Amino acid sequence: MRTSIVPSCGVQSPPHVVVIGNQKGGSGKSTFAMHIIVALLKAGKRVACFDLDLNQLTLTRYLGNRREWDREHEQKLELPDYYPVSEEVAHRRAWSRGVDQFISHFKKNGRAHQDDFNGSAFGHSADLGQFIAQLREIGRAHKHDFIVIDTPGGVQHLSLVAHGMADTLITPINDSFLDLDVLVAMERSDLKPEPSVYANMVWRALEARRNVSGRATDWIVVRNRLESVETNNQRQITRVLDVIQRTLGFRVVRGLLERPVYREFFAAGLTVFDAVEGFKSEAEADRPNLLARLEVQNLIREIGLIEDHPGLEDEAFLELETTAANDVATEKGAS
Repeated sequence: MRTSIVPSCGVQSPPHVVVIGNQKGGSGKSTFAMHIIVALLKAGKRVACFDLDLNQLTLTRYLGNRREWDREHEQKLELPDYYPVSEEVAHRRAWSRGVDQFISHFKKNGRAHQDDFNGSAFGHSADLGQFIAQLREIGRAHKHDFIVIDTPGGVQHLSLVAHGMADTLITPINDSFLDLDVLVAMERSDLKPEPSVYANMVWRALEARRNVSGRATDWIVVRNRLESVETNNQRQITRVLDVIQRTLGFRVVRGLLERPVYREFFAAGLTVFDAVEGFKSEAEADRPNLLARLEVQNLIREIGLIEDHPGLEDEAFLELETTAANDVATEKGAS
């Protein structure tokens, strides 16, 4: 069943909105966005997407690489409907009633600070009016099941509005204390971990959404670039996240290991779900590449956007899953 976006777009029964957000760059947002898009497409869903990071445009380039690969190899790769967002034009702000309500509720929240609305926090570079107009167009057409939005690093006005539109908000973080501070403001290890400025701002955005639309957001923190063997660092991060997630109301899922193949996929515009000819990973053998597919598939399942679908499975993949489970059982028996 479809869920609802905030009324800011003036659309009834709109698509399910998935936002990929993190204040820091380099957390794998665009890799997540692309794999979610392709997984949804292979499951037969109709997908629209936005790239709001006008400085990097990583998702835009990823999609461009995919179109180019498809053109050169004629393999009919799945592609979403891409909606570009340009730089903001002076005096072009199509503020709708719902957006005004969202910002108003955000400001009135007791945890808000005036500084959040000054300087770089609201120095948005993308055109909000254009973004809202495109969302309205998507809603009126009734052609899409999902909208996937990749947001920039930092705290920008348009990024905040996108967070407040999310039915599902995915925040990937690299599995280190250096990157954990995007969620946790913890200066000494003996102090109770407290939400960061960004985490509190996201929390207020989701509260404003509930106040405007009456709908909750499934906020998911994905632990990314994990080490293959659990370390003391991972256990410490687990303890901190267990504390802070009760305050902010997100849930935690396991993400992806650090694999060079993901970088190679980007250059070709491919994902682990694409069974294509002409692509050979130089970094990893076939088995690790299949393991990458296994971990992305498990991530998609945990996020819960789609049920298991035959389009995402094949015999080799299922065989690998069984083999991996047997390997784990053998290792446990030997220890």
